[in-house]
Amino acid sequence: MMKFLLIKLSVLVMLINVIGEAKADSFFVDVRATACSEINEEQTRSEIRYKAYDKAVLMAVKKCPEVKSVAQNMDDHSYNILAYRIADKALSDITVITVQDDSEKICLEINGKLAKEKIAEIATTEKLPQFNENKVEKIAQQVNTILPKSMYETDSTHPLLYIKEMEYYNGNTSSVFTAKIAEQLSFEPRVLVTESQELADYFIAPKLVLSKIEPINETNSRYSMSVMIELRKNDGTLVDSETQNRYIIISKEQNTQEIAHKLIEKLLEDSIKALSGKLNSLLKL
Repeated sequence: MMKFLLIKLSVLVMLINVIGEAKADSFFVDVRATACSEINEEQTRSEIRYKAYDKAVLMAVKKCPEVKSVAQNMDDHSYNILAYRIADKALSDITVITVQDDSEKICLEINGKLAKEKIAEIATTEKLPQFNENKVEKIAQQVNTILPKSMYETDSTHPLLYIKEMEYYNGNTSSVFTAKIAEQLSFEPRVLVTESQELADYFIAPKLVLSKIEPINETNSRYSMSVMIELRKNDGTLVDSETQNRYIIISKEQNTQEIAHKLIEKLLEDSIKALSGKLNSLLKL
């Protein structure tokens, strides 16, 4: 009798494990992709590595059948933005394998899981730009290109905004986050981005105020970060500013450069969202 009971319990435990695994798998879909980034002298190897990581993540998300299903009526630009947002909010359990790292290029393989419910939620609730051939200013703004002066004159009420390079707490600067900031500003209806500082009515100055790692124990550390965005007139007068702070717990196995890059992007995004009301109330100078 005892042996029979033990067999029944073993079968029950196996069934529970199988059901649990099936249920967990039903909520997530595995994604994978490999992408490369060419080595160039204008970027550090960490920037090139993150570029490959960013491309691989985008490819992995866009290849997912569930993502393709919700994006079937989108143009390429909207599809890319949707994929980035899904990657930011629905991608987890990411592993990174270095496939190639030499003098020519860096190639990374990305593996992760996408939460199926979040895919549909993001696709239905996120406001995405719609491609319209008649809105030349909007398209140019989204790809962060310089608009001809005649185009600016067609809508003289919209102020021009210049994005300065990110300033780090050690005094160094970098343009690695400029494109991401420009992409987010493209959603602000009353702001146009220009690459000419001389034409700008206002400028945005992003700053990394703090980036510090404090060991907690042998395996984990506390990673603290603070990012500030200043909004100034073209004469340097401060209009408004927003600071976002965050800390996360990381393990020693994690790639701190990739984590830092993603965290900076997130804090910059939150800062611009907080400044949205002020940005859309600006007047052309």
